[in-house]
Amino acid sequence: MAVIELKNINKYFGSGISKVHVLKDVNFAADRGQLILVVGPSGSGKSTFLTIAGGLQTPTSGSVEVEGNSVENLSKAQRDKLRLNQVGFVLQSYNLVPYLKVKEQFDFVDKVKHQGNLSKEGLKGLLEQLGISELINKFPGELSGGQTQRVAIARALYADPDIVLADEPTAALDSQKVAEVGKLFKDLAETRNKAVVVVTHDLRLLDFADKTYEILDGKISLKDKEHVLDR
Repeated sequence: MAVIELKNINKYFGSGISKVHVLKDVNFAADRGQLILVVGPSGSGKSTFLTIAGGLQTPTSGSVEVEGNSVENLSKAQRDKLRLNQVGFVLQSYNLVPYLKVKEQFDFVDKVKHQGNLSKEGLKGLLEQLGISELINKFPGELSGGQTQRVAIARALYADPDIVLADEPTAALDSQKVAEVGKLFKDLAETRNKAVVVVTHDLRLLDFADKTYEILDGKISLKDKEHVLDR
């Protein structure tokens, strides 16, 4: 059974002559142990897809199921608990707390989610793998864009979620760091039996994906690597 599944998702924004059909009958499923890319140009609906998958937005129609449970049937408290325990986000806005140092970002997660986070040794290894160990005493405002992205990735992975949803996590990274992030996401999926879904226009991640979907004009389809590269 898929750990997360979207069924016949439609999403509209606006009304009347301003009404826009952003997602059109989207069907998608992610299994544990897989790194899945969702690629497409800017404005194709990728970010809307991701926030609906994570329960941050509700679809106009259709359903989102996590572990076979329909998200729209959950109470607000249950949705919050699901996002806290089962879904890790790496969003473009990073969502780092600006007045906390990097090391304190993880202490903050501990205060919100009391159990199931990485050990101190696990966190140390994660920071070293992402090349940000030397940044632990810096504030977000002191970091470059690429450094901030890597800290946001580390914080999402620190909570050890079942599902990782990442929105353009490599946009500000050079090719070497892209490869490191791709390997990290793939390793997380395989060794920890996670479902990792990355929405991106960065085709440098294709080599690490188990499956690649493409969104164009709000419609999603499964593609092979060669087709994506040729578009």
